[in-house]
Amino acid sequence: MVPRTESDLAHFFATDLLKELKVLEGVRLAVLARVKIMLGIAAGVFAMCMAVDLLMDIGGRLGVISGFICLAAVSYGYKVVTREYVRDFKAKVIRRIIEFIDPGLTYLAEGHVSLERFHSSRIFRRHPDRLRGDDLVRGRLGRTDIEFSEVHAQYKTETTDSQGTSKRKYHTIFKGLFFAAGFNKEFAGKIVVLPDTAERLLGGIGGFIQSLNKTRGQLVKLEDPEFEKYFVVYGDDQIESRYVLSTSLVQRILDFRKKTRRKVCFSFVGSEVFVAIPYRRSLFEPRVFGKITGFKGIREYFADLQLALGIVEDLDLNTRIWAGQDDTRQVAEVPGRQTP
Repeated sequence: MVPRTESDLAHFFATDLLKELKVLEGVRLAVLARVKIMLGIAAGVFAMCMAVDLLMDIGGRLGVISGFICLAAVSYGYKVVTREYVRDFKAKVIRRIIEFIDPGLTYLAEGHVSLERFHSSRIFRRHPDRLRGDDLVRGRLGRTDIEFSEVHAQYKTETTDSQGTSKRKYHTIFKGLFFAAGFNKEFAGKIVVLPDTAERLLGGIGGFIQSLNKTRGQLVKLEDPEFEKYFVVYGDDQIESRYVLSTSLVQRILDFRKKTRRKVCFSFVGSEVFVAIPYRRSLFEPRVFGKITGFKGIREYFADLQLALGIVEDLDLNTRIWAGQDDTRQVAEVPGRQTP
C-alpha cells in the first residue's frame, strides 16, 4: 500500500470526488425536505393529541402514548426516506475513498464482521445475542490479511412483571470499530489486553482485584509501569504471553492507545490479533442536516479509515519472524517450551 497523505486526499477531492458530492448534495436537499415534512406531520399529530388530552382532562395519557408512537414513526420513516441516499453516498464516496487508499481492498457497505469472528476474539466474555453492523472492509496489506467494520453487539434480558407480561431488553456489549488481522507469531493459547481501570483508580488494591478474575486466565504482569497504567493483561500461559507481548509490541500498543485516546482492547488468539475501538458516533454515514460538499467531512472519513488500516503498521504485523517466509506459516518456538 502506497501511503496516502492529506495533500493527496485534497487533490483527489478536488479532481474527482467533488463532482459526485455536488450531485449527491442535490439528493440530500430533496431528502431533507421530505424529512422536514415528516417531522412537521409528527409534531402536528403530537400537538393535536396533547390538546385533546388537556380538553378531556385524561391525565396526559394520550399525550404520552402519542409521543411514543410519533417517535417510533419518525425513527422508522427517517430510515426509509434516507435509505437510498445513504446507499448511493457509500457507493460513490466511501467506496471511492477506500479504493483511493488501496485499490486491493474490498468494501461491502451492508456487511460486517461476523458474530462468530467477533466472539472468537475472547475480548468480551458475554456472548452477543444480536450483532449488527455495516461498512465491512477486507483485503491484504502487505503480508497481512485484514477485515474490519462497525459493529454493535448486544445481549438480551427478559423479565416478567406481576401481571405475567414479558419484556425483552437489549444491552450494549460493544459499539465501535472491530478489527481482525493475521498475526506474525503463532501460539497455542489466548492473550487479552484490556483497559486497566482498577489499577489507576485503586492502585495496589486494583491489582489484587484483577488477580481474582480467574475467568480471564492468569494475570500477566509486564515490566513496563507506563503500560500497566493503561492496560491489564490476562493470558493462558505466563511464558507464552511474555513471548507474544515483546517489549516492542508493548510499546506499539501503548503508542496506539495514546494516538486514539480511546479505551482500546486487544486480543491475540491462535494466529490472529483483534482490536476493538469504541465509538459513540457512526463513522461512515453521510450528513442529512448539513452540506456534504466540504473537504472537512471527507477528511474525517479518511482519518477513520487510516486509523483502522494503520493498525497493520502500528503493530508491525507485516514483519515475519521466520526468515525467508512469505505466506507459509510455521509454529514458532516459544522460549522455555519444547516444540513438538
